[in-house]
Amino acid sequence: MTELADAVVARLQANGVDLVFGIPGTHNLELFRALRGAGIRVVDAHHEQGLGYAADAWSRVTGRPAVVVTTTGPGITNLITALATSAAASVPVLAIAPGVPEAVHGRGSGWLHDLPSQVATLATVARASRAGSIGEAVTFVDAVFGDVGAARGGASYLELPVDLLDGAAGEASVASAVAVVRAGSEASVSTEDTDALLAAARAMADAARPAIVVGRGGCGPRAARAVRELAEMLGAPVLTTANAKGVLDETHPLAIGVALRLEGGRMLLREADRVLVVGSDLGPSEFWGPCTLRDEQVVRVDIEDDGLVANVTPKWMLRGDAERIMPAMLTEVAARIGHTAAAGVLPEWAAGHLPAMADQIEREGGLYRTFHEIMRDELAGDGGGSFAPDVVVTGDSSQATYLGSAYFWPLGHPNRFLYPAGYGTLGYALPAAIGAALAGAADRVVAITGEGGLMFSVQELATAARLGLAIPIVVFSNGGFREIRDGMVHRGIEPTAVDFAAPDFGLLARAFGADGERVDSAASFRAAFRRAVAATGPYVIEVALRG
Repeated sequence: MTELADAVVARLQANGVDLVFGIPGTHNLELFRALRGAGIRVVDAHHEQGLGYAADAWSRVTGRPAVVVTTTGPGITNLITALATSAAASVPVLAIAPGVPEAVHGRGSGWLHDLPSQVATLATVARASRAGSIGEAVTFVDAVFGDVGAARGGASYLELPVDLLDGAAGEASVASAVAVVRAGSEASVSTEDTDALLAAARAMADAARPAIVVGRGGCGPRAARAVRELAEMLGAPVLTTANAKGVLDETHPLAIGVALRLEGGRMLLREADRVLVVGSDLGPSEFWGPCTLRDEQVVRVDIEDDGLVANVTPKWMLRGDAERIMPAMLTEVAARIGHTAAAGVLPEWAAGHLPAMADQIEREGGLYRTFHEIMRDELAGDGGGSFAPDVVVTGDSSQATYLGSAYFWPLGHPNRFLYPAGYGTLGYALPAAIGAALAGAADRVVAITGEGGLMFSVQELATAARLGLAIPIVVFSNGGFREIRDGMVHRGIEPTAVDFAAPDFGLLARAFGADGERVDSAASFRAAFRRAVAATGPYVIEVALRG
């Protein structure tokens, strides 16, 4: 037992942590001793990257920071892609790993798992700190948890030198550790912001053609409720980023959905005279090109100064947590308009862009429509076609997700479509489904991906099987990396390194302790999906696509 390990674990527990994603290694064993002693559940995986994706999904679904514990060197560097994915989507994940001893830190002495600077490497994707004492370590842990609701979420990294982790940490006792820091948790729209709030509310209330764009920063329950009521009050169409899909029930007449990347969606925003942007960086990964909004159109809400001016420098800016600012904005707009009655009718100027959007969706992703409709029907059961169950859908940066699930799986709640938008990684869908299932917040979790994406993390089938997680995993197989192949053909490049034969995924699933099969038609898919839903563990369905 060591004081530093016990102190860090005690602070995790004090901040409500009862589950940690972790893989033990030579240099982090004392942390695992402390975790076991504290009764904190440890969920392991077969690769740190998959571990990080599971943590990312767990955090998205629960709204709480996830914790990942790895070992030095390759353990923590294997995690970097997952941490970058969390950073891109502002998902709070805390990674904890040992670092080389103080005596050899930065000296390149050939110590096992040595890097020139492990903490500097991690600092490229996370807020990073190398702790030299119990006080520094627990202060950092408390700051990560205290920042929820006070700063943009994202990846954090705490490095614990091996010599301090394995020996005395140089402080008298765990009890001497600092108290929990929750700076900013009670923040609200300050008096300094009153004029800005009134000006922004006036701009929205006076708009002839208002629209709303919501990113992940607007997915909290109070912000989401305010978005709906404000949209209904103004008759404003609501477009979302992929990470905010479902923030407004997508069956609502004002819900346009994930449409920033559609030409019709961009045309709608160009026609709007005022656009309220809540918690989005408006990045090229959302528009699939440059942001098309104009500075003079935009009223913007973001929790950080940099976020307020990312890609657009708006005329009206409100800095703070959308959970507090959006209800305040709703109140001020209602006071100016003089009523709060819900209209909720999509105006003609916006509705005129819907046919173009529908045409583009069908043209680019229609191949996936029938399969998604079958899955939704089967999960709805006897609901008369209504999609009642609360389902989490996970995906990869693959066509099956961004041309399929993004459009053909309507959602009524945010944080139910888990897709690595922004960083655009492969290998996310399966481990993310594991993390979402462990969160226990939804009725069902379904992973939808392609064979290229699944092969990046296929070993986590063994993790899902070992944990007994009943996850249908639908894999669209089209002969390789079709998106990249199409890009090569479009540029006149002979397709290179993009074509490969998929393994027998059903056989592979059984080798990992799961189950599965291959289908080649919609009819056979329906029967297979019924078997997957009835299964007591993970069940892989490979859908062999032609062309």
